[in-house]
Amino acid sequence: MFFQFLWFTMIGSALLWAMLTGQSSVILPAALESAANAIQISLQLLAGYLFFCGMIAIVSKIRLQESFCRVFQPVLCRLLGKKTNSAALEAVGMNLSANLLGLGNAATPYGMKAAQLLDGAAGGGNRHGLYMLLIINATSIQLLPTTVLTLRIGAGSADPNAIVLPSLAATAVSTGVGVLLGLLCRKMMEAKDAA
Repeated sequence: MFFQFLWFTMIGSALLWAMLTGQSSVILPAALESAANAIQISLQLLAGYLFFCGMIAIVSKIRLQESFCRVFQPVLCRLLGKKTNSAALEAVGMNLSANLLGLGNAATPYGMKAAQLLDGAAGGGNRHGLYMLLIINATSIQLLPTTVLTLRIGAGSADPNAIVLPSLAATAVSTGVGVLLGLLCRKMMEAKDAA
């Protein structure tokens, strides 16, 4: 209700201002042009999502996530804890793969599956694994920021790829700091539980 009121207030204020300043004749053409631009950008975003979601489906069909999990299993086991089973590792691997491609929407179902598997782990769930999964998802290293690239291409950017390296650096730093703090909190909680 609040957002509807806020939206109505913003539109009403803009219309009132346009009438007071004598610019009411440009409102309809500007609104139609903005709606057309919104539809065009939405279609470009949809095309980008469809392409990369298709790539994720192919990765899943050829079971590439198993190779990914085998390579990164020592790191994932260290981060998620020793109670993590192979099904949870596979779901985390697919979640990380989608996040690496900048596909948060495609990563969500795998993240939810991983969370369910970690929560149902032997011994009452893998609480620390769930925390680490949340940290990794919230910070998510992005090799390819798909959504931002698509928006930059749609906006007619002269160099849409200029965002790739800064995005990778920023997300790598945020993930590194988040993981280190998560591991530190885990040690502190384990020490408290042991005492």
